[in-house]
Amino acid sequence: MAKVKKGNRILDIDSGRVDAYLKQGYDQINASGAIIKHATGGKAVPVGEYNKLREELEDLKGSDAAAEIAELKAEIKKLKTENTKLKKELDTKEEPKE
Repeated sequence: MAKVKKGNRILDIDSGRVDAYLKQGYDQINASGAIIKHATGGKAVPVGEYNKLREELEDLKGSDAAAEIAELKAEIKKLKTENTKLKKELDTKEEPKE
């Protein structure tokens, strides 16, 4: 048996019928109510929410995220190198002389 949910309705159905319910807009859930599989159809998104998400996506695509990521990776590499150098200097200073 599988559980599906749509709105506040929770149904116990045969495992073989899960795909049909997913197409009708039901989400498959586990015993604690967490979604296992999202619906594949039967749901409508309000136009305002769609437009908001579309604008957010366009902003993310338009930003120089790839360049920023490359710049941050280079900075991390530089800082790791500097950190390693400083640790080696500290270790050589702390070694007791015999």
